[in-house]
Amino acid sequence: MLNVLDSIDPFTILLALMPLIAYLLVFSLVRLSGRALVTSGGRDVAALAMAVAGLLAVGPAELFFPTAAATMFGPVVWIALAVFYGLSVSLISLSLPPRVVVYGRTAEELYEPLLAASKSIDANAIGDERLLQLTLPGSGVHLRIDGHHGIDYAQVVAFEPNVSLRFWSKLLAATRQHVQQQKAPLPRRGFAMLFFAVALSCILVTQSFSNQELLVEGFREWLWR
Repeated sequence: MLNVLDSIDPFTILLALMPLIAYLLVFSLVRLSGRALVTSGGRDVAALAMAVAGLLAVGPAELFFPTAAATMFGPVVWIALAVFYGLSVSLISLSLPPRVVVYGRTAEELYEPLLAASKSIDANAIGDERLLQLTLPGSGVHLRIDGHHGIDYAQVVAFEPNVSLRFWSKLLAATRQHVQQQKAPLPRRGFAMLFFAVALSCILVTQSFSNQELLVEGFREWLWR
């Protein structure tokens, strides 16, 4: 594998791996710390888009790079491409149904704090722990927790298609509050993600920073077309 990487420009490796390594490190440390990260579905999509941005920059962006425009406008073309990518990610985020995303808790572990959060919004809220579903009769909303057994990642989605953003904002804040009050579960997860982050970091250091002259030259060639 290292022989294959030796034939790749060091800056290409740096650009492709740095956002992915940052993503893996952040979420592995969140999971290993026992804390939970509660966020919205749109932010979750944005974080994933940032993680793969480097891979897209050295892949599709290179393949479909507007060479004619770069000849005329220079490095400004990369700003236009970044804006286009940001707008595309925003469109995808806004097109997806609203949801609450929780890292660091399984679907089963999320049930109790979500029920408490639902009761803080609607005192008559009830739940079914076996089905991981909740009903808020006062708000007219039915929720379910999606997740896989043994994986500390869960999503809270609604059966109704037109739940207001105000409700989701209140649910997000209440869920974050009650999850933070929950005792950290054992055993901790995230070791595999941390291992891959460290392994990719070692590859990055070995292949990129050991050839600093090639790194600088690769950056110049990438920026100026």
